[in-house]
Amino acid sequence: MAKFQLPLPIIPDELLQEIFLRSSAKAVGRCMCLNKFWYRQLCQLETCIHHMRRQKVLDQHVLFHVGYSLLLMGSDSLYIVNAASGEEVNVQHPFGVGINGWFRIVGVSNGNICFKFSRERDDTRLLVWNPTTQCSREISDPHRDHGRSFFPVYGFSHVPNSNAYTVIHMCKRDIADAYVFFSRYCSRRSTWFHCVDCLPGVEKIDPNSVFNNGHAYWITGTGDSYATPKSVLCYSVEDESFSEVSIPVGAIYTIHNLLTHKEKVAFLAHTHNEFGYIAAIWHLNEDANGNRILEQYCRFASRSIRENPILFVDENLLLLVNNSKERDLFVNYRYRELVLTEYDIEHGTRNLLVRRAWRYPETPHPITVRSTLKYFAGMFPV
Repeated sequence: MAKFQLPLPIIPDELLQEIFLRSSAKAVGRCMCLNKFWYRQLCQLETCIHHMRRQKVLDQHVLFHVGYSLLLMGSDSLYIVNAASGEEVNVQHPFGVGINGWFRIVGVSNGNICFKFSRERDDTRLLVWNPTTQCSREISDPHRDHGRSFFPVYGFSHVPNSNAYTVIHMCKRDIADAYVFFSRYCSRRSTWFHCVDCLPGVEKIDPNSVFNNGHAYWITGTGDSYATPKSVLCYSVEDESFSEVSIPVGAIYTIHNLLTHKEKVAFLAHTHNEFGYIAAIWHLNEDANGNRILEQYCRFASRSIRENPILFVDENLLLLVNNSKERDLFVNYRYRELVLTEYDIEHGTRNLLVRRAWRYPETPHPITVRSTLKYFAGMFPV
């Protein structure tokens, strides 16, 4: 006797699309592995972009690169922490660097992570990796072609409304050079484009970079030890052009960071005066004539910020603080125990997210937090 089977329901394409947009990148990645039809459907550029925009809002995670001293570079680890719940996931990076190797994070964009790494001392390479799809691509490092060079700077981001990405490299071949050597890698053409002499008058570029809406931003420095910020340097990926925005005198504090805040590039400056620790946020805006300027958004007192690694998630700052009795007197990037704290600027309150000790009996060294970056899972190709 034949078994009676109900026909499978036909799901409209619009409803199916909405289901995938509401699903996590991990779930969508599993569906992509079913067959070629699902792979083609879910790899479409429009699907990836819409999913990324929704995940940016829902998926608030922080990526940590944690290590020890320079003598123990091979023991570095990656962790992803949920900025809402504090849930922590260890990430197995896609390369083995060995005892003589090392790696660092260049940047994160649309779920892809760009690394600079070396398996054997100075033999450096770049690698773009998607932890969700486990796909990766190795890229040659232009820094190897210059021999000894100064102030190497990297940047990584996707081109707006595209699945193509750009890797940027800048350096000075001599510390007295008046120009900067600039290189840009295009994933679509899988090649580097070089500009020998550019940015006349720029003395030093801070390695901290921010990408926002197809533009890359850095802080340029001048003066003794290049400690005085001079301007915010902007590079347009679409126009392939540079521009500079002068930093107002009132924004020159002791320590400076570039962040994204309220979908804008933010210049965060903090210092210490007779009233305590003061921090101010300056937004990069446009005036009536279309010229870019830095305008102060807010100013607040905070004893916690100082030299700590920081970033914004939603309206609040996330801080890494050293959980020791000396933290109010001396704070740097070396920790016995790491504490991830959410700081409410408006109300001046803190919320503990993660407390984690990385000190083990076999490795009695204080850890070093090498990178803290916002991260969300994505399906973009490498």
